[in-house]
Amino acid sequence: MEKLINISQNSEKTPEILKPIADCFNWSMRRYGPNHRAVAWRDAKRQIRRFQIFIGLLSYDTSRDNISINDLGCGYGAMFKSLKVLPQFNNGTYFGYDISDEMLSTARKEISDPRCIFIKSHIATEKADYSFVSGTYNMRMNSNNEEWLTYIKMNLEQLWTKTQIGLGFNMLNIESPLRDKTLFYADPNYFVDFCKNHLSEKVSLSKILNPNEFVIFVRK
Repeated sequence: MEKLINISQNSEKTPEILKPIADCFNWSMRRYGPNHRAVAWRDAKRQIRRFQIFIGLLSYDTSRDNISINDLGCGYGAMFKSLKVLPQFNNGTYFGYDISDEMLSTARKEISDPRCIFIKSHIATEKADYSFVSGTYNMRMNSNNEEWLTYIKMNLEQLWTKTQIGLGFNMLNIESPLRDKTLFYADPNYFVDFCKNHLSEKVSLSKILNPNEFVIFVRK
């Protein structure tokens, strides 16, 4: 597989490109508290539906009860509420990563489940069976498209090294007629090709949540 130039990513230091995003989510958590609005969802049902699509990747893995999950950009830990009831997760481990101090503080207060570990980091630091990135790549704030695209690709490659079975991520579709200048819109075919060339040839594309966004699954 072709590899990108290796650029060190220090998990203990938030890159400058991400600081406006951390500030935004610190503010939104203080304003809205632990609910869908704090992470820019219009309604809770769609948020849960996104989680269910990601969790569909686990349908291949029903023979055990101790799967591990990396949730990159976990916010206040909302995805864990969908994971915690799964038979595959009875004795599992959830690693939630975020760059927002307010999000992580709230997650630790709201969720005391021993299966949860919350970590301040923009990259995955632990190996897990599955890795999910739900909405994390959508907000670019002050970065231009080229900078953000490069960041996403480096981040995905690093996450893949911490993924043992499968990875799922979503992005906004470049064909969407609805645009916000602080958000990043991507070509699904470009990212399918990127994943095949840099991660694995086992790639699938889904647009079942919304024609304005897409989900990509990659398997080892």
